Amino acid sequence: MSTKGALKAKEAGASAIVVSNHGGRVLDQCPSTAEVLPEIAEAVGSQMKILVDGGIRSGTDIFKALALGADGVLICRPFVTAVYGGEKDGVKIYIEKLAEELKDTMAMCGAFSLSEITKDMVRI
Repeated sequence: MSTKGALKAKEAGASAIVVSNHGGRVLDQCPSTAEVLPEIAEAVGSQMKILVDGGIRSGTDIFKALALGADGVLICRPFVTAVYGGEKDGVKIYIEKLAEELKDTMAMCGAFSLSEITKDMVRI
C-alpha cells in the first residue's frame, strides 16, 4: 500500500486499512511496510485504524510496527508453523513468546504502556 492508496481508502470512507507489501519478496524494488508505514500514518492521521502485515515475527517487530504508526499487526506464517509444530500448545507458546519480547522491548525503550510507544524509539 502507498500513501496514495491509503488516502483513496480514506476518501472512500474506509475506517481501517492494511499496509502490506503483498509478497514484496517477489518484487525486490517494492518498499517494505516499515518504509511506507510512517508516511501513511502521517497522511491518514488518527481518522483510520492502520494494521500492518509482512515480516512480523517477534515482539520486537510488533514494537517497531506500533512505533512507526500501526494500530495493530497481522501475523500468519509463524502461527501456521506453531500449529504444525505444536498444535494448541505451540500456538500458546508462540503467543507467550511474542508478549514477553514485546514487554522486554518496551521496558528497554522506556515505554510502560502501548500508548507510550513513539516513533522516536526506532529507526528504519
